[in-house]
Amino acid sequence: MITDEDVEEIVYRAAGDSDHRGAAARLEALADRTDEHSDPVTRASLLVDAGSQWGLAEDWPEATRCYRAAVADGSACSPDPRVWLHDALLRDHRTEEATSLRAELRASRSNDPGVYEAVAESLEQADLLADAHTWFTMGYHRCESAPVPDFLLDLLLVGRRRVRTRLGHPSDELDDIAEEYLNSTSID
Repeated sequence: MITDEDVEEIVYRAAGDSDHRGAAARLEALADRTDEHSDPVTRASLLVDAGSQWGLAEDWPEATRCYRAAVADGSACSPDPRVWLHDALLRDHRTEEATSLRAELRASRSNDPGVYEAVAESLEQADLLADAHTWFTMGYHRCESAPVPDFLLDLLLVGRRRVRTRLGHPSDELDDIAEEYLNSTSID
């Protein structure tokens, strides 16, 4: 069976030798060995990992291809592989497709903070700050009653605070919660 350790070894090696294309090819080959998958290493998760390696090689069409395959596969993968497809589409300047996918993600009303954080950070990276602010804020409100660890909600608020600062917005109650979280985790 393919394990998390197998995947980590490929990713670790690529980080050391910068052979992200080779790592992507190895991960795709593992994705095709469907008889060797078991949760949490699924075909979709392996394709997401391969897409990530293509992204590190700055080959956004190949990353997009892998993310589309992960979405189509439908096996378990957290967060939703559509968030990575959204990121690749933005980076590949395919804004109409990214906007359409974002509407689909929004309509799904996920209670996974990772979905909102990934979309918001992609938007922030693309300098779409108002949209990033919306996604960080929406994520917090949609997930605050979900059975998720508090620190994941705090991370949404930290991202929201960062974007609000860049937008020049005054501090609000949610920014205060983010500040408290940051102060509680800082190392003296």
